[in-house]
Formats: sequence, C-alpha cells, structure tokens
Amino acid sequence: MIAAIIDIVASREVTARDRRTMDREIRSLLLKTYDRFKEYCPAIPTLTQGDSVELLVTNWLPIIFVFHSLLMENYDLRVGLGTGKIIVHNESADECDGPVFWNARQAVDEIKRAKYMKSPAGFKLDKRTSSNETNAVTNSILFLTTLLGLSSAQLQHCFHYIWAEKSISEIVEAVKTSKGNISKTLSKTPCYLLEKVVTFLE
Repeated sequence: MIAAIIDIVASREVTARDRRTMDREIRSLLLKTYDRFKEYCPAIPTLTQGDSVELLVTNWLPIIFVFHSLLMENYDLRVGLGTGKIIVHNESADECDGPVFWNARQAVDEIKRAKYMKSPAGFKLDKRTSSNETNAVTNSILFLTTLLGLSSAQLQHCFHYIWAEKSISEIVEAVKTSKGNISKTLSKTPCYLLEKVVTFLE
C-alpha cells in the first residue's frame, strides 16, 4: 500500500476568504480524483484541518493527477510518500492508520527539518515494499519533478492534453488562444511523452 501526504505550504498565511475558496477547490479535486481512480483508492482522499491532503492508493496515477491539479492552481507543495501496512478504521483516508501513514508523515517531517536543502518530496519505504510499490513511489517523484519545471501555461495545456484528453483544437477553445500558441507551448514540454505513459498505465 502507498500513502501520500501532501502539505499545502504557507496555506496558513492566506485570508479567511481565500482559505474557504482553497478548501472548496481542493475538496472538489479530491472527489474528482476518487471518482476517476476509485479502483486504485482503498479509502476516499481527504483534506485535513492541518491543510494536508491524504491519499491511500495502490497505483501512482491518483497521486500524479492530484500533483498536476494542485500545481496548475499555483499551490506550493511538500510531499511525503510512504509504503507499508494499513489499518482501515473507516472509508476516508484520514480515518485510516498504520505504518504506511507513519512512513509518509516521517518523509514530510524530514523535508521540513532539512533547512539547508529545499526539496519538494521525500519518501520512506517499508522493508517489505514490493517492486510495484517501489516503482510507483519513484515514478510519482519523477513525474512531480517534471511538472515543477513547467510554467503555469504549460501545466494548464498539458493537463488538458493528458487528463482531459483534449485535442489541440479543443484546448484552443478551452483556453482561448491560437492553435500555433498551443502547439508551440506543448512542444517545449515532455507533455506528449507523459501522455503516452499515463495512457499506457491506465
């Protein structure tokens, strides 16, 4: 099992109104994530009061979908990934427990303590982690690293192309710009390759 704890960095500094908007947006995103990837989510993804997203998954697709969605909305992230056993108390991720979550939280805490090295992600794997779980954690971090190198426009266009499966013409209609501009933006990114990887995995 894989747990992802995604801290929204500096979220406590936003106004009460912006916080309500953020809360509403993220909860809506998590519902979409669960609806789309239900087969990979043993528990419903949740947003805790501490401004952390908690995911419990068996595949890395829900994790990278959430990464891409949050980055596209300009949220600054700090991510901890963990593997291990899970204790299911209820249907929501924040009501589950066990080594998988302890490891993910420890990975996040290690990032916070690393004052001289800024890192967006960390991981802690259980000794009995399978090769599939190891690959999922590795792929999630590599995908996140790739996304962090994209501009806001590139993130948006890639999201339409990869996750909404829109054609170039449909993206033009969605973002109200020229076809040449979309093609030029996408050609400067690894978007086409990422789409092939996601399609293969799905």
